[in-house]
Amino acid sequence: MREERKSDARRWLLQRGIPENLLESYTERYRIPESEAHTELLELGYGDYVRIQYYEQNGIEWEYKVDGYAGEMKVVPKGTPDWELHLF
Repeated sequence: MREERKSDARRWLLQRGIPENLLESYTERYRIPESEAHTELLELGYGDYVRIQYYEQNGIEWEYKVDGYAGEMKVVPKGTPDWELHLF
């Protein structure tokens, strides 16, 4: 059931685009707990969107930074020291 939901979610998000509140929309559409929706959105590759929307809803300035250890671009609160990037 979970894989079917994620497959449907891929199609839904590609057709509709990213909702203004992605986590809430996903939770309501599939009637699942927020924690489960969050995990599935991360698995589907929408983690940056969830973080950015969270930061913007809470008035937190954000930026992309490269985690030198992991070699990944990460969305973090603006001014996050490089040594804290592993936390995100």
